[in-house]
Amino acid sequence: MTLLSFFGCKNEPICTVNENNAGKEIYDLDEATCFIALKLNKKKSDLNLIRDALIAEMNYMEKTGLTSDNPNPENEPESNTELDINQMVEYALNEEKVKLSKDKLLEIYDTEIEYLMFIGVVEE
Repeated sequence: MTLLSFFGCKNEPICTVNENNAGKEIYDLDEATCFIALKLNKKKSDLNLIRDALIAEMNYMEKTGLTSDNPNPENEPESNTELDINQMVEYALNEEKVKLSKDKLLEIYDTEIEYLMFIGVVEE
């Protein structure tokens, strides 16, 4: 199931976010991509770059032990690893070869926090 809807008309949004997912605590890559693109007033052509940035973030978090495949996080020991956004940006640029500037990556990752608030994973 994809939540993105693309339109050719300039007055229509490049994609749509399902408002019913608010507070559901389920991260959806396509929805996050769309949410960020809409917040940043990006074009349809920017969607793949935003998606690449988010995939690089997921890969970085997995590589550094910030994420786990364990569906029940209560059974996991507390992780002392903290997310260093600057290291993550360097990883995205140098390891994943994301074709965005450092500033654009920071803008995407900062805006992703709004998506995480939207789905109820983090609070202000």
